[in-house]
Amino acid sequence: MKQLEDTPKEKSRALAVIHDDEGFDWSELLLEEDAVGYAFVAKIVPFKDNRTEKEKFVNRMMKAQTRMRRVYNTYKEAKRAKRWDADRECYLDPQGNNAVDPGSISIDALM
Repeated sequence: MKQLEDTPKEKSRALAVIHDDEGFDWSELLLEEDAVGYAFVAKIVPFKDNRTEKEKFVNRMMKAQTRMRRVYNTYKEAKRAKRWDADRECYLDPQGNNAVDPGSISIDALM
């Protein structure tokens, strides 16, 4: 990248390379007097999930219980505020969405 600090009206230049470019001749694109510095990027390694099946199951179960708790809190608050909609035959949350009775949902369905 070369920044021209002498004249603020001129723009600076930057060049980013995403793919592997070993052996590419950069002198065709950037002249040597334009070179300011070099940067090296580490190789990107994909994520490897090394958890056991039991740990994965426990994690899914905790997420499902959290969702169930949110459903229960929304339903409890709607019932306490007496927001019953006779047309839809259900309670409504403050935004007007259905508040589902948590007794009608199984945790397995949320997993």
